[in-house]
Amino acid sequence: MSMKSALEPKPGRSTDVESTERTPLVSKNSGGGDDGNPRSDDYSRGGLSVKQTVFLIAGEMAGSGILALPRALVRTGWLGVPIIVVMCAAAAFSGKRLGDCWSILEERDPKLRTRKRNPYAIIAEKSLGTTWSVVVSMAMTTTLFGVAVVNLLLAAQIVEQVFLSLVPNVSYCAWYLIVAGAMTPLMLHGTPKDISYVGVIAFGATVVACILYFIQMMNDIRPFVFRYGIHGFQDFFLAFGTIMFAFGGASTFPTIQNDMADKRKFNKSLNYSFLVILGIYLPIAIAGYAVYGESAGSNISASLSTTPLTLVGNILMALHLVTAFVIIINPVCQEMEQLYNIPRDSMGWRIVIRVSVMLAILFIGESVPRFYTILALVGGTTIVLLTFVLPSYCYLSLMEQPLEGGQTPVEMPGWMKMVCWELVTFGLVGGIAAAYSAISAIFSTAQATPCYLR
Repeated sequence: MSMKSALEPKPGRSTDVESTERTPLVSKNSGGGDDGNPRSDDYSRGGLSVKQTVFLIAGEMAGSGILALPRALVRTGWLGVPIIVVMCAAAAFSGKRLGDCWSILEERDPKLRTRKRNPYAIIAEKSLGTTWSVVVSMAMTTTLFGVAVVNLLLAAQIVEQVFLSLVPNVSYCAWYLIVAGAMTPLMLHGTPKDISYVGVIAFGATVVACILYFIQMMNDIRPFVFRYGIHGFQDFFLAFGTIMFAFGGASTFPTIQNDMADKRKFNKSLNYSFLVILGIYLPIAIAGYAVYGESAGSNISASLSTTPLTLVGNILMALHLVTAFVIIINPVCQEMEQLYNIPRDSMGWRIVIRVSVMLAILFIGESVPRFYTILALVGGTTIVLLTFVLPSYCYLSLMEQPLEGGQTPVEMPGWMKMVCWELVTFGLVGGIAAAYSAISAIFSTAQATPCYLR
């Protein structure tokens, strides 16, 4: 029996029970009918639409991954192209399993049909136990915190390039401080539904920037310049970790889904999001590798010729990075507020928590201004766990749990069970290899001096 069948009404239920238990989530400020149930016309005002969700997911994911993928292809060769496609399909499949997990939990427990600050941890607790809930919370916070630091570091690097001719004396470390300060007020929004416009800005800026980058790459083509290189185990799995990092947005999926007006449409949003992301990633990755070869930098924007096209592209990419930062850091802030039991309507304590988070981001970024091997480490550890291993494992566990009233678990298609276990195995093996390569690279490379010691 398919997953869809598992969520269909069971025979013998009354109409009233069905309408109550399957009502999509609406905001607490939305109105309701005379019977106390939400009206259908409230749903569109009560949360994110499918289009808004697509923009949030695509805007969050398509950023630093674009800048790093050409260098990843340098380390893998052309084999990296099918790896990117397979990784995209695997991440989309895993994201859908997370969406199904939340739908299953809501079907079994209508009390969960309120907006939660930590839905991924709830999924882990209900499917695997309290210990895994703690693991997920820690891994999610670590991942999103690291990605947020990387986004601001890359944004500062690009801003430095843009203004280098105007203010050459302002250092990269100072730009990082300026960018972080500018982003602090936007961190004060409550949940993703309060900043849905940010996803539109992030997505639009990324698309236009990538178009400009691609045009410049075509203008930079020179005959007999391309050079192939031979790379070993460590370089290959460093690239593998980078590619996993590029598709590692699952940490925010449950939080975004939880803010949808009709959360059953989350999988539809994922389909569109990953198609868009793949359509952006492949042209830049392939063109960057084909045009610049071994000289492609870890940040491909630094490899482009200095032209007005590159300048505008850099401005738009910086805009994307800072707006995506707002989306990425939001679940971390909500997790910290949940940890300290901060009420949702307490603006004073929200400011204290979120400014504290920004201060921690500032300290890490100023302490570790060199971060590319860290990307591979995060991609091979927490991102593998949250994006490729736990979604399928949680889904398998929920499907096998006995239902109330002695009902037997719903059977899933055999192919889906096989793919779930393959993803769990693939994630563990690939993640261990990528983490090992990243750690080896970190300890074999001299670390840059912290900004505050220069």
